[in-house]
Amino acid sequence: METYPEALLEDEQLATLTDLERALRESRAQLLRGRKEQSRGVRAGTELHTRSETAQLRADDAWQVAPPPADLTHRRVELATAATAEQAKGALASGADVWVADLEDMLVPTSRRLVAAQEVILEVAGTRTGDPDPGVPTLMVRPRGLHLDEAHLQVDGQSAAASLVDTVTFLARCARLLLERGTGPYLYLPKVESAAEAQWWDRMLTAAEEALGLPTGCTRVSVLVETVQAAYELDEIVHALRERVTGLAAGRWDYVFSHLRTYGDRPDHVLPDRDAFTMNTRFLRTYTDLIVRTCHRRGVQAIGGPIALAASGPFDDSAAMTHARVHRDKAREAKQGFDGAWVLHPALVPVARQPFEERDRRRGERQAPAEDAPSPGRASDAAPDAEALRDVSAIPGASTLTGVRTAMRSSLTYLTGWLAGEGTATLAGHVEDFGTVELARMQLWQWLSHGTRLAEGPTMSTLLLDRMLEDEVALLRRRGAREDLLGHAVELLRDSVVATEPPAFLSQRAYDVLLGIGEPEDESADAQEATSGAA
Repeated sequence: METYPEALLEDEQLATLTDLERALRESRAQLLRGRKEQSRGVRAGTELHTRSETAQLRADDAWQVAPPPADLTHRRVELATAATAEQAKGALASGADVWVADLEDMLVPTSRRLVAAQEVILEVAGTRTGDPDPGVPTLMVRPRGLHLDEAHLQVDGQSAAASLVDTVTFLARCARLLLERGTGPYLYLPKVESAAEAQWWDRMLTAAEEALGLPTGCTRVSVLVETVQAAYELDEIVHALRERVTGLAAGRWDYVFSHLRTYGDRPDHVLPDRDAFTMNTRFLRTYTDLIVRTCHRRGVQAIGGPIALAASGPFDDSAAMTHARVHRDKAREAKQGFDGAWVLHPALVPVARQPFEERDRRRGERQAPAEDAPSPGRASDAAPDAEALRDVSAIPGASTLTGVRTAMRSSLTYLTGWLAGEGTATLAGHVEDFGTVELARMQLWQWLSHGTRLAEGPTMSTLLLDRMLEDEVALLRRRGAREDLLGHAVELLRDSVVATEPPAFLSQRAYDVLLGIGEPEDESADAQEATSGAA
């Protein structure tokens, strides 16, 4: 049976993809080597900084990006879900302005699920138009990141770049259809760390458009700012994509994960439990302020990050409490100057929309610049404050046994489900995807690496880790977890936590395990469902 992407592409399109993989392979490998070299440098004591050779570009107030297309001018609420038939139905009826069809952190990348996801995307693409229509989401696709491979497509004996495979498959199947309907192919670029990586994406898209006979520049992109490194090159990233970029989005939990991945071995950068600190913490507030200022200076939309809360829970008042927390979070982002925000569940779309509409209404009533209106920014205040971006000295909260147990339980539960084909999970009132699990396991690594004394008294140690792991494994067994998948999950988590140097991305190792397990037995039904009336 043909696998992803061969099952979806015509021979000529597959040949185009293979040619692009050969042409771009070495430049991608160079970028990934550069990531490792920079990481080693930071561990050796080198600090991240802005590039002196691009100082003039940052100081120049004149340049702006290309104007956005009509159906990307109003982005108050963007709903991000896995690209499945069930999630597509909910998203299209949600009232969101944008549906982000995710192929990365929320979708398990088995061949059948990727085929089904691209079928769903094609079906939705056939219903979109470029006319701004309140309540009808614009389609955007998040391909997998630069660091991930697609093992089902081998080129000269090597796995192809997942980012390239996802993108070219989407463009080959959907771009012309979208353009004919007055809209276009829109992407969310994940895990971008530098202007050089942004340039790689731009070159790849230009080459793909030319090879597929598409208009140059028709693929518009937004960028998820979810790495510490990107914060030092925001102007440069925007400039590299200036003919394509329409938005920058704050990927908050991935950003905290990136902070731990970058500075985690420094004893003065030990972070407390995930829920102990807020987005007003200095290093996070600095990061999001920088996004807003850069966007408004360059004509880009600033999109706030999702709060990882489930829309409802086991108690009658849990939904109301969650809605209140989401409303407060979005009210903060609206006041900060964001143009809109992500949510992860359709029920949260109206909750997130309200603060932005209230802000816009206040501005209209005053007919003057509002106190909370975004400033266009200046060169002097748009430059990154390197010290503030690293400052975690005043973070409230503590590392606790409860935090350790929550991180373990969420990681093991999620990984077990992920290996069975589930890309998201609702755990302890939180919506977990692979990004939040990456953060959880890095926190466990950091607490163990530094022998952190927990608030209740014990010191984090391998002995404590293993005892708590035994408890969590016993609990999951009682709850009916598959023994073989649970074993893989425990091995993946423990190995990453006790490692002297933790893996940059656990998702890469989990993918290797997934390939060894093979397709979950129930996926044939999922693939059939994906082609039955998603739109």
